Amino acid sequence: MKYITIIMLLILGLSSCETQEQKDKKALLLLMTQIRDDYDEGRDSSCLANIDTLRSRYPKAVKERKECLTLFQKASLRKAQKELEAVDKALLDESARYEKMKQDVEAKKAAGMATAEELTALTRKRMHRDSLQTKFDVLCAEIKYIHKRQKQNEEEADK
Repeated sequence: MKYITIIMLLILGLSSCETQEQKDKKALLLLMTQIRDDYDEGRDSSCLANIDTLRSRYPKAVKERKECLTLFQKASLRKAQKELEAVDKALLDESARYEKMKQDVEAKKAAGMATAEELTALTRKRMHRDSLQTKFDVLCAEIKYIHKRQKQNEEEADK
């Protein structure tokens, strides 16, 4: 009788255990929920990181990966647009400061009173402005590329 009870408990315990496949499905569903929530709440960096996690952990989850491709593009686009907005503002401010400094230094230089520190500061200000311009150009190209890929994906979906 004692052995039968132990065997029954073992059978019951083994039958109630989740298989690895079931655990993976639950984890995938939780990850997809987290990705959707991150996207809906505007947490683009977290959304993109979770999508990368999904891609590496679940290479065979085709349906989920297709959905994530769309979310990845939208989150990347929104993130790039926010960055572009910040860089654009910084670029405008820096350009205005550079032009003012340039006028002051050029006036002093024409009068022969410009110091080496002022000329160096002007050069550094120009370099900073140029680096912001480069960031701006790269973000514009990234946004343009994302739009192009979104359009291609829509065309492929229509076929």
